Amino acid sequence: MKRRIHGAILLAASATAVTFAPFTAAPALAASPFRAPDVTFEVTAPGTVTATLHNPNDRGQCWAEAGVGPDKNHVFFGEGKLESLAQPNQTIKTSLTGLEPGSTITARGGCADTSSAGGYELGDGVDIVVTPAAPKPPTGSFGS
Repeated sequence: MKRRIHGAILLAASATAVTFAPFTAAPALAASPFRAPDVTFEVTAPGTVTATLHNPNDRGQCWAEAGVGPDKNHVFFGEGKLESLAQPNQTIKTSLTGLEPGSTITARGGCADTSSAGGYELGDGVDIVVTPAAPKPPTGSFGS
């Protein structure tokens, strides 16, 4: 003789045999602390300062910026183009050109956290004297 066990009876029987443990979520992983970039600045040619910029974070983008001229006008190295932004754990070089020789700029790096946590970190400003143009060598003609 074949007997059918109905789903409701089977469910009730198995529920008495199984004990469910209370649900506990796994602890959330804390995001690593977000930091300003590691950056060095170097005068690489007359009127040019180059930044070596490292993004030490596992998220976000980092850049180099400067205050230029007597009013310390804000400009980005590499004109703020995508290739002038250091991605997570990346090191890049980017330059600021066309600077007035003999002037002083104030440069620094910054990183923006592009995750849902948001925010940004800025490094300390560094004053850099822009190298004046090298004097032209005499040409050997009259008046030199």
